[in-house]
Amino acid sequence: MPLSRRLALRCACASLFGGAVQARAASGLPPTTLTPGEALARLTEGNRRFVADAPHGARAQAARRATLAGGQGPYATVLGCADSRTPPNTLFDEGLGELFVLRVAGNTLSPAHLGSIEYSSLALSVPLVMVLGHERCGAVAAAVDVAERQVSLPGSLLAMVEPILPAVAEARQGNPADLVEATVRVHAIRTARRLREEPSALTPRLASGALRVVAARYDLDEGAVTLLDG
Repeated sequence: MPLSRRLALRCACASLFGGAVQARAASGLPPTTLTPGEALARLTEGNRRFVADAPHGARAQAARRATLAGGQGPYATVLGCADSRTPPNTLFDEGLGELFVLRVAGNTLSPAHLGSIEYSSLALSVPLVMVLGHERCGAVAAAVDVAERQVSLPGSLLAMVEPILPAVAEARQGNPADLVEATVRVHAIRTARRLREEPSALTPRLASGALRVVAARYDLDEGAVTLLDG
C-alpha cells in the first residue's frame, strides 16, 4: 500500500477512534487517569497478591456489570498466550473491565491484534501495553522443534508458529542451555520492541509518553510476572 494511502487510513482511524472516545465519555464512564508507570505498578501489586495467595475480597459483580454496561475504562492492555494456565485477570488479581486482554497461542502479534491494541490506546486511552510470555510455552516449543528439528506441523499450526521463528534464531545466538526458555524471553521482547518502534497509530502516544509498552514473562511454578524490558 502506498505511503500516502497508509497515512490517510491512519488519519481516518484516528478520527473514528476519537469519536469512540467521545461516545464513551458521554456514557458517564471516563478513561483511566493512571499514568503508564502507575498502571505498571498496579499490575505489579496485583501479581504480588496473586503470588501471595491473598487476592482482593469478593467483588460486587452485579454492580460492576451495571457500571460497565455503559462503557469501559481499562487501565492496561495485555497481549498474552492462550494457554489455559495464564489468564491475565487472574495473574494480576483484577476484575471485570480492568484489563483489555488479547490472547493467542505464543502471544504473537497479528494485524488483528495490532488493530485491537491501537483501539485500546486511541479509543480507550489505555496507558500501558504488556506483552506477556510464559514459562514452558507450547507454541514456542513447537517453533523450536520446527527450527531445530524440521518437525512438520499439521493444519494451521505452522502458520501459528512462523512469527516466533525469528526469535528462535536470535535466541540461538546466545547458545542458551534452554532454547525454549530463551526464545520465550526473546520473543516477548521482540514483540514489544516492534510495537514501540514500527510506525503505527500508537506512535504519537508513545512519542508523547502517554503510552508505554513493556515485555514480561510469567513463571508457571512461582506465579510471578517478571519485567523483561520497557
